[in-house]
Amino acid sequence: MRLVFRPIRRAGEELRAVTREPISRHLETYMEMHSFGFPDRPTPEDLPVSVRIAAAAKEIHDRAAILSPVLRRLENLGWDVHIDGDQVVASTPLDPEAGWDLLRHQGIGDQILGLAERSSDLPPARVAVGGGEPQDPYLTEPLEGPG
Repeated sequence: MRLVFRPIRRAGEELRAVTREPISRHLETYMEMHSFGFPDRPTPEDLPVSVRIAAAAKEIHDRAAILSPVLRRLENLGWDVHIDGDQVVASTPLDPEAGWDLLRHQGIGDQILGLAERSSDLPPARVAVGGGEPQDPYLTEPLEGPG
């Protein structure tokens, strides 16, 4: 199984991405706070370069803060994690189904799916994120529906 991550994109892409719709509320607030010194409140279309760079740096920082512990967990599970160009590649000899089962069991499958690039091995349908009901060890009978 092979997972590919891109913690940092090309500079131009990072700088464009911060104003690509839809802009998250936390990033919009961050850009507003950094725009207070300008006489005309900038909009995403005319955002000053200084604010754009600050917003891109924040996004890179946030992405790295999420990706770093996930990669550490993969390394601790014995996965080979290395840098290949501008990508980080994590691999294991497990086939995708067994790999995703392991990641779900470790509680990081949902996080990884949101971070992995399209060139990663995706989970099979039966272990896809949100694809099953969580098992409750204390639940012995099916819950009855409303009514």
